[in-house]
Amino acid sequence: MNKLILLIFITSLSATTCLAQNYKFGKVSKEELMQDVHPNEPEADAAILYRLFRTKFNYTNDEGFTATTNFQDRIKIYNEKGNDWASVSIFLYTGSGGAESISGLKAYTYNLDGKIEKTKLDRKNIFEDEVNENYTKVTFSMPNIKSGSIIEYEYSIRSPYLTTFDKYYFQESIPVDVVEMTVAAPEYLVYKTHRNGWVPFSIAKSSREGNLQISYKEKSTSKIKQPENRTRNIKYREDVSEVNLKNVPSLKLEPYAGNINNYRTTLQFELEMTRFPNDSPEFFTTSWDEVASTIYKSSDFGSQLNRQSFFKDEVDKLIAGMSEKEKAIKIYDYVRNKITWNGNYGIFVENGTASTFKNKSGNIADINLLLVSMLKYAGIKADPVLLGTKSHGIYLFPTRTGFNAVIAGVEIEGELVLLDASDKLGSPNVLKSQLLNWFGGRMVDDDGTSKAISLKNATAIHYALANVNLDDTGIASASVKNRFANNYASEMRKSLYGKEETELNTAVSAEFNDTEIENLNVSDLLNTYKPLSVSFDADVASYFETIGDKIYLNPLFFYSTDENLFKSDERTLPVDFDYSRSDRITINISIPEDYVVESLPEPLVVSMVDGIASYKYNISNATAGLSISVQRTIDTPLVAVDYYKSLKAFFEMIIKKESEKVVFKKA
Repeated sequence: MNKLILLIFITSLSATTCLAQNYKFGKVSKEELMQDVHPNEPEADAAILYRLFRTKFNYTNDEGFTATTNFQDRIKIYNEKGNDWASVSIFLYTGSGGAESISGLKAYTYNLDGKIEKTKLDRKNIFEDEVNENYTKVTFSMPNIKSGSIIEYEYSIRSPYLTTFDKYYFQESIPVDVVEMTVAAPEYLVYKTHRNGWVPFSIAKSSREGNLQISYKEKSTSKIKQPENRTRNIKYREDVSEVNLKNVPSLKLEPYAGNINNYRTTLQFELEMTRFPNDSPEFFTTSWDEVASTIYKSSDFGSQLNRQSFFKDEVDKLIAGMSEKEKAIKIYDYVRNKITWNGNYGIFVENGTASTFKNKSGNIADINLLLVSMLKYAGIKADPVLLGTKSHGIYLFPTRTGFNAVIAGVEIEGELVLLDASDKLGSPNVLKSQLLNWFGGRMVDDDGTSKAISLKNATAIHYALANVNLDDTGIASASVKNRFANNYASEMRKSLYGKEETELNTAVSAEFNDTEIENLNVSDLLNTYKPLSVSFDADVASYFETIGDKIYLNPLFFYSTDENLFKSDERTLPVDFDYSRSDRITINISIPEDYVVESLPEPLVVSMVDGIASYKYNISNATAGLSISVQRTIDTPLVAVDYYKSLKAFFEMIIKKESEKVVFKKA
């Protein structure tokens, strides 16, 4: 072959993704190691060259069917930023049905130094840690990592849990060149599939013959002869599902995206029914109502609400002579202040309500099921509310794994109030952001029935008043008062709680563009039933610029919006603001008598389509000085991708308006 043609052929081969490669474990090529940047995404720090999932089922007399999934990843590290992919964590679940186990872990790092160098992961560098009673984490970091390295590892996880598998992830924050998945399920286990993400893919369906051996003892007809051990081969049909994807683009983190895993391209299998020979079909989860009912029947959930003897005396003393509303608030405050959250989520108790009451600590289910139980004892209509946290992922289909948190829903004077006693700085209807998923939750009644609960009413409110004075000597100072309510107050309290005076000053200064402040006063930091007040005096001289006989001023000072977080021209993910927001800012400015206003920004009123957001800017010149008022409002916390360009333009308009300056000149 002509050498030039050969060179062109080799160059083309190394620059193209997803050509005919050998993805068998250990068969890393020089061409892969020589690749300097990813062909489709040159900015990528790393890429998954190949990912494999292969799930099969095994049968034993003792355990019945179990599932074993083989995993393989081959990852290219392009630069130092991609080194994070060289650290791997694997989680194994342990529950009442037994423990998942890992086997066959092999891992190598490949580098090119004239020839391919292969470095094996030392088993001494594989660590196993117990996260909690349900999860064990296996971690390892690959050795000899350099820019240009390729890492490859494989392992198998054996699980006795067949109702819902972990998701098969086809997309990551880095490009995925090739991903293959095969699930071969016995005909006795019928699964439905749930897709997620915006990358299209097809599932190829086929069937093949499977074989299992059942051991049994043949009954002897003789009183002397012992029963003999026998085995029987049973042929059955395996239903095979396959996915083959190439050139999967990276899923990029975007501002206000919430949990990016909600949009990742994945596939999940959930057991729909079992149909064993000579047995009636058994159907599993088909609706959210049935999911909630199943959870409620657990001894670690519903029955916890009936255990009340251990707290009766305490509650009786606590609520004596109170109205229903007063009782609810008193019990909520008692649990919130007395019991400490251990940081764990979950829909089932870890310790049980009695132990949690005694030891003053528990997971979110321990605490809030205790709260519901106390409220019920006090004669208040209260029920548990099942939620899925943002980091847990949003499930659009009925599944028992869709929830991982519990709060309380309380009916007070005909109004539903949501309470989370695990959050010491929370308040009624003000939940931590992690719980504010756009899916909502389900409130479960005593009979196991449930109803959907919306979380879309969360709001954040901020009022600000600043009186600014520029005196004859050029000293500019401001007296500032802020009031934060609802979710703004909750978030601000968490950023300020527990700080000493110096730390508090630094934290508040950071919230206001690192402005130098003094005479700080924070009111109602721990009284979550009131707005949080933050006032201080600020040095604002840097916002005034004197050129000749003129003074130029940004009249919004540290309240101005100076950066548009929505920089990209296109967006693939919805915009998730967590909650609706309202910021109202009033600034009064006095200047020396020998200066007059030469020019002012024009007033502006803008509203986005469909009531998503609005903006008002007004400035007036009076004898006493200038008065500026600004109102920024986000009324729709979850904004669909279709509105992205309008939203980006809306913020660009705000930035432009709030960068405009007032010009003073000497009279």
